[in-house]
Amino acid sequence: MYARTHALMQRGIDFLGTEHAVLCGAMSWVSERNLVSAISNAGGFGVIACGAMTPDLLDTEITATKALTGKPFGVNLITMHPMLLDLIAVCAKHQVSHVVLAGGIPPKGSVEAIKAFGGKVLVFAPTLALATRLLRNGADALVIEGSEAGGHIGPVATSVLAQEFLPALAEEHVVFVAGGIGRGEMIAAYLEMGASGVQL
Repeated sequence: MYARTHALMQRGIDFLGTEHAVLCGAMSWVSERNLVSAISNAGGFGVIACGAMTPDLLDTEITATKALTGKPFGVNLITMHPMLLDLIAVCAKHQVSHVVLAGGIPPKGSVEAIKAFGGKVLVFAPTLALATRLLRNGADALVIEGSEAGGHIGPVATSVLAQEFLPALAEEHVVFVAGGIGRGEMIAAYLEMGASGVQL
């Protein structure tokens, strides 16, 4: 990796505990033990997509992932899951270092439950006002995700969101950019704008 790119990624690297500040975007039934461990073993940050898993299934998946990598990885939980607090308890049992709350505004008590066991919380926000509120209410990092990304997204393009969010938040907060990033030059461009890293 180029020295300058690495230096620009340093805050993201420190936050994730990885070689590169590159998060795996969680894809239900795709981001499982094999993909997650491969990404983490390669120096990125793998993220298990919990999706509609039951707590027992998530427990099994985390255990299986730990058997394949000793490197850091996270778990992505859908905020509207009816057993969200039980899933957080599974993450607590395994001392998962980072939990991504996706698919909506985190319900009351969820961020606190993750922080209580020492986990770091990553959230998504489609507007700057909501992002500021979530960060003020305990989120440790933000992922801004444009319409080019898959999953639960809004109608605004990544480049537009980046120009709105990064100048306002990137100096004081860890912000990852996601959506439509397919080349190293694009990663570098967002890092130059102040992003701590990217989600692919």
